[in-house]
Order: sequence, then C-alpha cells, then structure tokens
Amino acid sequence: MNTTCETTCEKHKLHENETPMSPCRFNCRVCKLKKVHGYSNPDHVSNPFGYLYLAPRVCLNCMKKYEICMWC
Repeated sequence: MNTTCETTCEKHKLHENETPMSPCRFNCRVCKLKKVHGYSNPDHVSNPFGYLYLAPRVCLNCMKKYEICMWC
C-alpha cells in the first residue's frame, strides 16, 4: 500500500516514511468511519499496553477525495 501523496502538508512531511502496521483502528474525522490505519511510530518505547501507533486524522479515501493532509 503506497500512502505517499502530494497532499501531505509541509508540517507533516516527516511522516512520509511511516508505514501502515495496523488495519483500520481509528475513526476518520471527515467520514466518521473506522477506516484509519495505525502507522509505525519511530518514537515508540516498550510498554505493557502494546504498540503505540501513529494515527492520522483522515482516512486514505477522504485524503484523496478532498485532497487534504491526512495528518492535519
């Protein structure tokens, strides 16, 4: 799954190398559906509660449809 897109804003360009690791864990702020994947987290530290995923605020479909940054 290629998630790089020219709609990523300058502020969030640092997340371009993150990869999806967890399917559909979070809700999209646009469509309100549980379609946002959990992404790798370079700042993750071990903890007893599991992996701390990076969660974009917008799903891939809405990002492409509305041409908005998925991290904003």
